[in-house]
Amino acid sequence: MKFKPFTVLALVLVVAGCTPDKGGSLGTKPTASFTVTPVAGKANTYLLQSTSKNAIAYQWSTGIGNFEKGKDTVTAYFPTKGVYNVVLRAFGRGGYDTAAQTVTIAADDLLNIPQFKLLIANSWKLDASAADPIIVGTDGNPAAYFGGGALADCQKDDVYTFTADLKLTYNAHGATFNAGNIAPNYTCGTDRSYTNYAYTFAPGATGAGVASITIAGAVPDHFIGVTDVSSNHYRIISISAGAMVLRSGTSSETVHQFKFIAQ
Repeated sequence: MKFKPFTVLALVLVVAGCTPDKGGSLGTKPTASFTVTPVAGKANTYLLQSTSKNAIAYQWSTGIGNFEKGKDTVTAYFPTKGVYNVVLRAFGRGGYDTAAQTVTIAADDLLNIPQFKLLIANSWKLDASAADPIIVGTDGNPAAYFGGGALADCQKDDVYTFTADLKLTYNAHGATFNAGNIAPNYTCGTDRSYTNYAYTFAPGATGAGVASITIAGAVPDHFIGVTDVSSNHYRIISISAGAMVLRSGTSSETVHQFKFIAQ
């Protein structure tokens, strides 16, 4: 089978149009580069500005998602701490080039994390109306050792308040429940309230949970829920405007799980 002259010419043009150009007939290949500048007054926000040569189109990746088409200057926001690999693809008539830089974010922008905003929006009380406001077990079976029961009277008015500046206040209103590590066990005892004690918050969790809270102090001087938790590391299993499920302990420790309601 023979191609007609105009058919052969069309085929040659199609092949030529699909072949990457290395700086020849289509134009000069671009050289990609960019600057990274913090945006004043905006947490974890940076201006990414291309300084590429011979570029006419751009794609950016901030290390969070896939490449997206953008202009020569874009604004990037990094909600959580970490090291992000920012990559620019600069396109020109002669092909494309890439440039990359790392951006290190030192701290989470907590006020833009939904779980943190819910945590600090209200004070929290144990849910006295629930059949299982406190259960004890393992991470795989949180009720393995204790399946729940009614709260003691002195637990019903315990209030925990988390603030945006990472301070936690516990108001026992006169008495604190002595758990298994404080004698006399399982009775209402001395008020163990504390005020403006430091805590940390992190999105995500190891094991079950959507976020985590850690109190610096040792049990039982400082605690959430009961005095005999395994450690002062707590995972938020779920949280909404009106309710929160909090689980003490790491995935390898005995866990206490608490149901809280917003006050």
